Amino acid sequence: MNNKKVISVLLSSTLVLSLANSAYAATILKYGMRSPEVRHLQQNLNKAGYFVTANPTDYFGPATKNAVMRLQKDYNLVPDGIYGPLTEKALMDKLNAISKATTQTSNTSLQTQSTVTRTLKYGMQGNDVKELQNALAKLGYFNTTPTGYFGSITRDAVIKFQKANNLTPDGIVGPLTQKAISEKLNVSLPSRGDVNRSTNTTQNSSNSNQTQNTVTRTLKYGMQGNDVKELQNALAKLGYFNTTPTGYFGSITRDAVIKFQKANNLTPDGIVGPLTQKTIQGLLAGKDQQASQPTDSPKIQYPSGFSRNMKKGDTGDDVKLLQTLLKEIGYYTKDITGTYDDNTLNAVMDFQKYYSLAVDGIAGINTITKVIEINNQVKAVKGFYVQGKGGYGHGVGMTQFGAKGMAEQEYKYDEIIKYYYTGVNIEKRNTDNVNIKVKISLDLGSPDINITSDQPYSVVYKTKDNDTEQIVENQIACPAQSTTSFKYMDGNIVITNDKVIDDSTQLPQTIVSIDAVRVIPSDTGVLSYINKGNPLPYAGEFKIYPNNSSKNLDLINILPLEEYLRGVVPAEMPSSWHEEALKAQTLAARTYALRRISDKKIFDVYDSTLSQAYKGLSVVNDKVDNLIKATKGEVVTYNGGLADTVYSASAGGYTVDSTFAWGGSDVPYLKGKPDPYDNSKYATYWWNVNITRDQISSAYPQVGVVLNVEITNKMFDRPVELKITGTKGTIVVKNKDFRDAIEKAVGKKLFISEYYTISLQK
Repeated sequence: MNNKKVISVLLSSTLVLSLANSAYAATILKYGMRSPEVRHLQQNLNKAGYFVTANPTDYFGPATKNAVMRLQKDYNLVPDGIYGPLTEKALMDKLNAISKATTQTSNTSLQTQSTVTRTLKYGMQGNDVKELQNALAKLGYFNTTPTGYFGSITRDAVIKFQKANNLTPDGIVGPLTQKAISEKLNVSLPSRGDVNRSTNTTQNSSNSNQTQNTVTRTLKYGMQGNDVKELQNALAKLGYFNTTPTGYFGSITRDAVIKFQKANNLTPDGIVGPLTQKTIQGLLAGKDQQASQPTDSPKIQYPSGFSRNMKKGDTGDDVKLLQTLLKEIGYYTKDITGTYDDNTLNAVMDFQKYYSLAVDGIAGINTITKVIEINNQVKAVKGFYVQGKGGYGHGVGMTQFGAKGMAEQEYKYDEIIKYYYTGVNIEKRNTDNVNIKVKISLDLGSPDINITSDQPYSVVYKTKDNDTEQIVENQIACPAQSTTSFKYMDGNIVITNDKVIDDSTQLPQTIVSIDAVRVIPSDTGVLSYINKGNPLPYAGEFKIYPNNSSKNLDLINILPLEEYLRGVVPAEMPSSWHEEALKAQTLAARTYALRRISDKKIFDVYDSTLSQAYKGLSVVNDKVDNLIKATKGEVVTYNGGLADTVYSASAGGYTVDSTFAWGGSDVPYLKGKPDPYDNSKYATYWWNVNITRDQISSAYPQVGVVLNVEITNKMFDRPVELKITGTKGTIVVKNKDFRDAIEKAVGKKLFISEYYTISLQK
């Protein structure tokens, strides 16, 4: 081609997925792609506060993937790093919210522009980092040229500022540090929540000194600081937090927040935003007011359906309800009786132990509340949606549809070979006197092997001389168009030709050979194996072996290697395809076969996908013949030795390492890589299936009732490990084991390929 595309162009690929009833029929972008749309995505991620790079590019690399995953986690999406329709909607929602907030802020005052739009820390870069450096320089803490990179100089400047302003000197520019910088610069930062906290604080302070806002930012899982500790203290006062406040927002704090939110008709997301903060403050204010007045001991507020602590020996509808809830979450397996018996006691204790409650066997307020919470989580899980791509074959080495696509883009056959087989060379070997032995697939409907020819042919067989006990080789001359039948009998081969007559009986002569038989054509003749009544022509000769294991015969076609390729290449790849693809197929087939030739075996390769397809002379084609001659002797080598040039039809858009497919030792030239020129249906269509919660739970009873399944490790765009979380435990399983277990539980095949994603349906 005129302007040679470099191999890196192979990394670009765009897959379009249409979603019915959705405004976001978006282009799917993912790791390894190269497209102008990736640049646009990076720009939008930067604007949304998920910084990728100060100089957006067309390449979807690790930084882009990490930014997409951060966005997905914030919006409770599967954090797979793939930018699809749901992720696009989340990003658009984020950008719309920022745009709306910016418009409202700019209408209020020109002085409310923020110099920082996200929490900044060591290692980050961007315009907001540069603005931070400018701000610190104005305040006298940063004495070098602003670069936009948050390095050690910037961190030291931040720590100095924090110490001087009685802030935690952690070198991280979070909301409190941002606010302090803005106040020093006489610039007000926009609110980081959906209400103005200064209004709440003023109103609360006018009522009571005890109701000052304890939280100054939206808090969620993974955060830490004094405001988290104050939140924990507040929740403890309200009866939702029963351990020592630490200042770290972990799972215990999140569970406490969710309990509080459910009890107060808030969205139970475990995130402490303005509405949750306001509700906490209101309840604290009421609690402080009640504390100043004499009152009776507070009455415990049990969830609906419960009014007491339940223990062994108790009976009633509340015990029945407890048993029902425990049964629905996998802890109680007996009949619902309404009696708090040993089975109920053991179920409660198992539940308390797993969820780190006091293991006393008493169903008190904390146990009941947790049981209801887990039961709600179970009921929220509808099932799981699995979406995957096809692929066709093992996915190692060259893909035939990928080779076709590359050839159509004007890549030469050597470029195709060197892309799919990493670090290889193309060399020439002398194949003039090289023969190959091919095991022919037999007609399973007949115990006999029947051979014929268009010209006279010979059958060479062996007998034992009764006098000398020497093995003697004999020969039958068979007429043209005659059929010779071969049949296994007690380790021998019975031979009958329909036109060779026994003089004494005037019937077809029957001969027994005690060893393998050769069938040799004349110089101009062609042998044919009669399969289901159809004669199939083959070059070379046949050799027939008795197989004592199967009590049958093995038919082997022995012929020159280059002749063999005439029956392989058009059987593996349509002869109508581009010549460069056919040449690449020829080299792969020749090298694959040559590597397997050995004098120590009765055959070298099969004629099927167990090795590579071979159809003899019935598929020969002039175009392919000319390409075989043009590349005669050319093979693929690695470090001077023949490469194992395995190939398949399609890898679904991404090939895999040989170790990923088959295990074993690493093969340096069989490495997985993007396969963007494969435009076949196997690489572009998606299959999907729904799996119910109960189906997965039955496959993995040890985890209880399943709450979530997520892919925790991927290679070559394929799952490697999955984490299954249930009401009684969590396990990590291998991809194949997961597919096998689910299909066994369901009782039918569900997974069309190993190439899929899985998401929770609520």
